[in-house]
Amino acid sequence: MWNGLYKYVVSYPKLIVTTLLVFTVFCAMQLDKLQWETDARVYLPKGHHAIIYDEIVADTFGVKNSILIAIVNEEKGIYNAETLSRIARITEQVASLPGVSANRVIDVMSIATASAFVGDDETLGSVRIMREVPSTKAGFDQLRSTIQRNADLFVGNIISEDGKVAIIRAKLKEGIANRYSTYWAIKTMLDSERGLDSEWGGEWSESSEWNGGEWDDSKPAVPSTAKESWPNGMEPNNLEKVISADENGDTLYMAGRPVIEVSSGLSALKDIQLMIPLLCIVLCIMLFLFYRTWRGVFIPMLVISCAVIWTMGTMAFLNVPMYTISTMLPVILVAVGIGDSMHVMSRYYDHVLKNPHGQSGEIVSGVMVQLAPPLITTTITTVIGFLALLFSEMPPFKIFGLFTVLGIVYCWLLSVVLVPAILTMMKPKVGDYLKKKRSLRVHDEDSGVARLLTTWGQYSTKNSKMILIVTLLVLIVSAFGASKMYVNSSWMSDFNKESDVSIANDLINERLDGAIFLNVIVEGESKGALKSPELLRKIEGMQQQVEKHLLVGDSISIVDYLKSINKNLHSGDVTYDRLPDTEAEINEFLFLLSMSGRPDELDEVIDYDYRQANISFLIKTDETRYLKEIIAEVNDYVDREMSGFDVKVNLAGSANNSYIWAELLIDSQVMAVLLSKIGILIMAMILFRSVILGLLTVVPVTVTTLVIAGGIGLMGIPLDVSTALAAGVAIGVGVDYAVHYLFKYRLERRNSLKHDDAVVESMRSVGKTVVFNAAVVTAGFMVLLASQFPPHVKLGAFVSSYMVVSCIAALVLLPLLLTLINSKRQRKAI
Repeated sequence: MWNGLYKYVVSYPKLIVTTLLVFTVFCAMQLDKLQWETDARVYLPKGHHAIIYDEIVADTFGVKNSILIAIVNEEKGIYNAETLSRIARITEQVASLPGVSANRVIDVMSIATASAFVGDDETLGSVRIMREVPSTKAGFDQLRSTIQRNADLFVGNIISEDGKVAIIRAKLKEGIANRYSTYWAIKTMLDSERGLDSEWGGEWSESSEWNGGEWDDSKPAVPSTAKESWPNGMEPNNLEKVISADENGDTLYMAGRPVIEVSSGLSALKDIQLMIPLLCIVLCIMLFLFYRTWRGVFIPMLVISCAVIWTMGTMAFLNVPMYTISTMLPVILVAVGIGDSMHVMSRYYDHVLKNPHGQSGEIVSGVMVQLAPPLITTTITTVIGFLALLFSEMPPFKIFGLFTVLGIVYCWLLSVVLVPAILTMMKPKVGDYLKKKRSLRVHDEDSGVARLLTTWGQYSTKNSKMILIVTLLVLIVSAFGASKMYVNSSWMSDFNKESDVSIANDLINERLDGAIFLNVIVEGESKGALKSPELLRKIEGMQQQVEKHLLVGDSISIVDYLKSINKNLHSGDVTYDRLPDTEAEINEFLFLLSMSGRPDELDEVIDYDYRQANISFLIKTDETRYLKEIIAEVNDYVDREMSGFDVKVNLAGSANNSYIWAELLIDSQVMAVLLSKIGILIMAMILFRSVILGLLTVVPVTVTTLVIAGGIGLMGIPLDVSTALAAGVAIGVGVDYAVHYLFKYRLERRNSLKHDDAVVESMRSVGKTVVFNAAVVTAGFMVLLASQFPPHVKLGAFVSSYMVVSCIAALVLLPLLLTLINSKRQRKAI
């Protein structure tokens, strides 16, 4: 079969090259159609209970992802006319944006929209805490006093305890278009407040989808007038001049999960656009240093470039969205895909060195017929490794695995068709021909690397016991380190500490109650279940218990509103800052709330039938190891204190989603690694038609995974997306090295070489290519260490580490194990 294929390739090289390049151009034309999806919830499988309860919380309580705008004035505090006018102005403008869900005043919450319950033992009403922007000291003092009297509702939520930081919380409509357009529109507003000229342009379709995507100064992002439907509108006092934020001492920040998601996606894309060209430059330099010919650089780079374009073009053509994880796809393909073309080029140069005057077609055919079996074997085994990701519960990981597989197949196809076609059209040539010829006459090797490897091959066959002892010691230490691994994922780890997003997030976590929510939904079996004083006291107890955690800022529920009403009905007497004693009193308070003029204040904490309650915990971190502790505290309390009530308790919110995401990540990766190892083992045994060679194929990659896991555990590095993806590279590369080495070894044994000689010859030829491949990709990926996007830095570090360890594992373990096996078989050929 292979003879027929390569006879056709060498006969019609121009037709093949032209056809493949035309397809490349077609795929490149599709790239503009790529769509982005950065919503963290897409990592959860459809129908997952976290998604279901997120939808329940959104529909029942109106709780949605919010963009947070922080206004900081360290010198004057926020109690000054310009800062308060700025808060009112931004609040009004944000509420008018199409992507903002502003059906109720509380949907865009700030000092400008917040209301407090006031009254005495006979009356109760809801009033704006700031009906207009104060202009006198008395007005500022009254506003400050109102906020302090209702500190349990406002301090830490929309204003800091020291009065120097205020927050605007704007709920967003669902959809990536709304996230991106609102992000840029608010960014434009804040730039305008700073006195900068920048406007985000674009248009909204009738279906409220964002059609924009480019900067356009002619299309303002913010309407000039507020939304007419905005209820109880407040006109801030007009100042003769709008003072810029900097002039007044105001500093403006954006935070919140939508901002983190958008910024992460934009940062990943921007960084990869810079890093991939740098990576390619380094690869080109390394390839030239090894091969000393431009074709040795051009051909492998053409293969991986075409493979990446084909893969991303296919994704765009099929309307498959790009997830944040997908930005790593080109990088992974470079690491896994360059190996095939390098093996072809190395074997081609070996043949040319031995027969420099041969015909191009004959040399290429001979090389490809010899390499075809190991190339198809490495492709199949690597594909199996990444296909294991299809068993992941996380849809983006399935997409990533599927298109990585497609990219690997593309790399193989280009390596076995495009590369020989191009080489056929070129005159046989090898870099430093005379130097390598002289080296062959003197040393039997064409380079210092080959001499070093043959020396190692000779040493390994004679000192197998010592190498075995050292290997076992390394494995013991690695196993100990691996036992210390832990999972910890954080969206904030995607950003440098100096980035605007990190600064804003840290500010909110340090000065206010926190930037992310954990929603605990208590659901009774019948209407009015949440009017029970006993059940409400248990909810209060839950809040008090969970708030003891250092990273829980505060919480709010129907309990807080009932306590606030009780206090206000008794003229602010703090001794009445407690729950009513009877269900009758609770009914009375709830009736007063419904008649207070702002019944929507309760919409986020209780449903209309008083059957479901939402307890919202504000949390100061998104690190999943701490979220796990907080969620465990909630679950323990529910099991211990609420088991006697006829209620169901479920979790929702961004904190819960992040925690579940991490749990699914580790479960999916453990399953993927196990399935990939089993699949590779079975396929290797079938392709080699040998149980022993099949087992040897998976040994280097298994040991590599253990060694890296041990290093991760000993250094205290958490398992996250970058470390998980790097493990996929280890599978692909480690199998590649092992398969090529074992094919060469078996070929030499079948050519009647003794075991020791077969090991040395395999080291001389395949071993050299393995080292070259590892060195090229390691050098290329070390470029990512200079990245400004932390996940790419980690990916670069781990891929480089995997490449080095995979190379060492293959070149140390395979000769060792083959020697041990042969010693038991009296050196009989396998």
